[in-house]
Amino acid sequence: MTTPASPSGQQTNLRKVFYQCQLGKGDLDSMFAMACEGIPVPEVKISTTAGETLFWKSSLEELVATVQREAPEIHGDWANLTLQASTPSQDRGVKITIDKERTEVNVSGSDTTWAFGQIARIEKFLVSRGAVFSSPKYENTVTLLTLAFFVGLGTFFVIHGVDNETVADCVRRAEKAPRNQTFFNIFMTLAFSFGLLFPFFQFLKRRALRAQLKVDVDMPRGTWWARLSNGEKIAAVTIPLTALATLGAIATAVNDLWGK
Repeated sequence: MTTPASPSGQQTNLRKVFYQCQLGKGDLDSMFAMACEGIPVPEVKISTTAGETLFWKSSLEELVATVQREAPEIHGDWANLTLQASTPSQDRGVKITIDKERTEVNVSGSDTTWAFGQIARIEKFLVSRGAVFSSPKYENTVTLLTLAFFVGLGTFFVIHGVDNETVADCVRRAEKAPRNQTFFNIFMTLAFSFGLLFPFFQFLKRRALRAQLKVDVDMPRGTWWARLSNGEKIAAVTIPLTALATLGAIATAVNDLWGK
């Protein structure tokens, strides 16, 4: 955030960016009140852009009421929100910009101690609301690349084989050996279950921890499971069971076909 030079002739400007912040109505009220502390008689502007229209008020409550009245199609799950608070002389100021991916905090002031202390307090608050310092997009990319590597490697060995006997031949022989049948069935069940459930629950976890901005309701706290909606929790139970049942039916049909 850029502001005019302060009367003291110096100004400290600090900026930090956070990801995966989960902020509800109570969180926003608390954070905005904290951000304005230490700013005497602050000039406050809280704004949001809905479609092509910019709305702004001096309080979040007034802004929510205005948007609900003027743009009812924009429900409580907003795409962006900005707080600006500063003194008339501009010697202290805070700007917090929130969107669906990140939260940017800018603090400026002629009082260096106040500026560093204020941004540290806001950082601690955001971290308690799920904030991290790097974009989850990079983690998702690394996970997908790792998964693709192992899938590709497994496919290569199954298709091209090792020496004169393919991995598929080894698997079939191990399956038919009576002394290995129980172990083989348990191993394959665990392997298929892990391969199916681990990516699914990783997806649910990342969905639960994604950045959220709710201006009219409070966000749930606790573990990532507690943050899932009731519909997501039901899906987390029914989808894996259905998939495993389908996989079992397919495996039985294939086994019957190969056994003939």
